[in-house]
Amino acid sequence: MAERARGDEPSVEVLFQQYTLDRDPQLRDQLIARHTHLVEVVAKKFSGMGEPSEDLVQEGRLGLINAVDMFDVGRGVKFSTYATHLIAGQIQHYLRDKGKLIRQPAWVQELLAKITRTTEALIQELGRAPTDAEVAERLNLTPAAVKELLDARERTKVSSLDAQLDADTDSPTAVINPDKIRSAHLVSLQLPIEDKLMLQEAIDKLKDLERKVVRYFFYYDLNQTEIARKLEISVNYASYLLRGALAKLRTNFERQAQVESELKPVPAMGPVARGRRPEAGVPLARAAEGGSGLPGESYLRERLSQEVDRAARYPVQFALVVVQLDREPGGLLPSALVGAVGMLLRRSTRTVDAVAVREAGSYGLLLPHTGKEARILAERLLSRIVATDWSAQATGRAHWTASVGYAVYPHDANSEAGLLEAAEQAVQAAAQAGGGTVCSSPAQVRRPAAARR
Repeated sequence: MAERARGDEPSVEVLFQQYTLDRDPQLRDQLIARHTHLVEVVAKKFSGMGEPSEDLVQEGRLGLINAVDMFDVGRGVKFSTYATHLIAGQIQHYLRDKGKLIRQPAWVQELLAKITRTTEALIQELGRAPTDAEVAERLNLTPAAVKELLDARERTKVSSLDAQLDADTDSPTAVINPDKIRSAHLVSLQLPIEDKLMLQEAIDKLKDLERKVVRYFFYYDLNQTEIARKLEISVNYASYLLRGALAKLRTNFERQAQVESELKPVPAMGPVARGRRPEAGVPLARAAEGGSGLPGESYLRERLSQEVDRAARYPVQFALVVVQLDREPGGLLPSALVGAVGMLLRRSTRTVDAVAVREAGSYGLLLPHTGKEARILAERLLSRIVATDWSAQATGRAHWTASVGYAVYPHDANSEAGLLEAAEQAVQAAAQAGGGTVCSSPAQVRRPAAARR
């Protein structure tokens, strides 16, 4: 679609068609002059990086010139869109390689830019310079994170003779502790482990060239022009690959979020509702069992089937853990204990893990991306059950023990039925050993220190 002309002037598409044919320098200057406003718009997005705006605009103009020289009108792409990418890439290249003697990660530069823009906005609102706490509240950061970032920006301005040296380059560097850069709601700005695993799995599903483009753009901080040169492809094709890869990643994340929302257990039912059937439209797999607020056996089997299918496509491990409360033969377990232990298991596992009630006093836990670590987690769960005082739940006695068995895919079994059988055999072996023990498949009984006490 052709970009509209100004008044009686010819459209940008017509001008480029003429410039492609004769390469007239005057026509080139006319195209550059018509789009200089793009440079100012893009340069404003990089304010607060510690570089003069005039230098950013100058670098942006170089990107605009490259865009005019390299634009192919036959691609069917608007020039303003194409030029914006090249202008931004040129400025980013300048900030990364020429703007500072001390280079900062892209995420630090972005946060510093946000701090600068927020500070300027608060000055206008308050009529004074804002405090770190006020800036932090507006950005959903902790005051300590804002102070750490501002201190890092000051360290990049002048390199002191006694500045800390980088171990690899022996050059002064602004040392930033990522653990101090925290959101007001998250532990840190680092991705949780389950999100990292999900992201890596989604990236693995991309085509080889798409993975390379994503890696160069986000991991190595290269702009699209640099990526195109490195892969020996056109800039337009690099942009196309990046857009396609991001669309696929977004689709994968949305699909995973939908699956998790559909399989999410319903909240614990109150005393009045416990005697009723689940509401219409709620799968039985999601119905809370025993008043524990956890889903039942069918949910566990559904997740187990999904994980087996996933592991068959990708080289990943996962574990199935069965926890069974110890009791006298023929004895009954208080319902309050069954629900309380279920909640303890849920709190003791990751969000990505599945926890379900199999029957009264028996629980199943599905642990994605878990191999030999399953024993450590199983012992930890048993120790927490043993160490908890259950008196407040009116469970008949203060302390209870459990037998725990686990099986790992594909080491112990490579099918849904095989894993269930292996985990069942393991938990029965643990129970026959006297309870309060952890057993793997094949049977290797171990009694953690907390259970021994």
